[in-house]
Amino acid sequence: MMKLTQKKLNFQTKILKIAKGLNKFTLLDILPMLDESEKAIQKTLNDLESLNQIKKISNTEYLYTNIKKPSNKATQPPQKPSNTDGKDDIWLSIAEVARLLNIQEESVKRNCLRGSYIVKPNKEPDLEGKYLIKRSSLKLYEFLEDSERRAMNKEVEKLFHNKIEERLYAVSSDRGKEFIYRHLKLFKLTEGMRSKELRSFLEIIPMRDPKLKVSYSSFYAKKKKYQEEGIMGIFPKYFMPDNKSEEPQVRRNLNRLPKVYDLASTEQIEVVYKCFCFGIPASQTSKIANIGSTTTETFYQYIRAKIYDKYYQELINYFDTDPQCPQVRNFMDDVSIYIYCYDDKVYVTRKPINTNKHIRRQNPDEIKEARRMYNILYRKKFMASMRKYLEHHLTVMIWKECICNFDELLNSIYSIIHI
Repeated sequence: MMKLTQKKLNFQTKILKIAKGLNKFTLLDILPMLDESEKAIQKTLNDLESLNQIKKISNTEYLYTNIKKPSNKATQPPQKPSNTDGKDDIWLSIAEVARLLNIQEESVKRNCLRGSYIVKPNKEPDLEGKYLIKRSSLKLYEFLEDSERRAMNKEVEKLFHNKIEERLYAVSSDRGKEFIYRHLKLFKLTEGMRSKELRSFLEIIPMRDPKLKVSYSSFYAKKKKYQEEGIMGIFPKYFMPDNKSEEPQVRRNLNRLPKVYDLASTEQIEVVYKCFCFGIPASQTSKIANIGSTTTETFYQYIRAKIYDKYYQELINYFDTDPQCPQVRNFMDDVSIYIYCYDDKVYVTRKPINTNKHIRRQNPDEIKEARRMYNILYRKKFMASMRKYLEHHLTVMIWKECICNFDELLNSIYSIIHI
């Protein structure tokens, strides 16, 4: 008897998992994904309906209600009103309408006050809430785009495995976010499904949520790449705006910018800036921004050079009025870097600054600050490609240490480049 009961519970859990992914479904929708007979599935659906786990909203359709605390009493399916004229004369609670339309309950209440739905007082003890809403008055396929986007961003936050995936999602465009959400959501819904169940599920889910439409072969390839490369494996090749000829609004003083800015759109340039502030490598940024790896590396070199020029000019201004003897430290075993310190700010150069004036020694506070920054820089990861312009890379590291806020980093790049 225990084995039979456990089997029944497992079957109910399996149906609930499929119902959660489909949200709205019929018996014919889930039949191909299950190995049991139609009679056994119908009996299980009736049991789940009595437990308030699902709700019958028409003659053939069910809605996944996700009620965590089922009633102790065996509830009967709600009776239709005596003046019924069809399957659409079903009365739903506010929570059920919010689930059906994928919007917040407060939005449903506001729509009721505006007269958007047909409402009647709730006299049925089995349903929660003061009011009931007529199903036929709902505009089931006219969702608010802003509400969907907020709901998508809130839901996708639960799917990240680490901070790197969250950073990559934050800097992507709206089309990229939809693409990432689609696959991460499908990976979670289809976890543990066998090949037959997976094929049937991928054929049915677009009928309920068109944004989750994907072929079996594409899903399998993306899932394999996601297991190997993480979120970078499911980034689309093309998700930036198609209108690349649009004149960027962020480009000011175009004659002062290098020609590489003509190869990217405004949004691509912004994505490159954001990725640079986040510390994402150029090879990954090229995939996110949908531009060539060489172009992305050129952008990175230009940004580093502009930041170094700004700091070097500040150093020259300090040095002209108060020359000091720098500290010399070695990086990457044999690259000598000269460290200056003025007003608790640390500056680095590849060669010492020459002058005919008297050069003073650094005072104890300047020596202490320079050593502190050196200890921070020495622990950073260096690659062979940094050797040629090591002073640029070190200056960017100091720049990020001094400015910890992301918005300030981004604004600093705009102020340095787009003068």
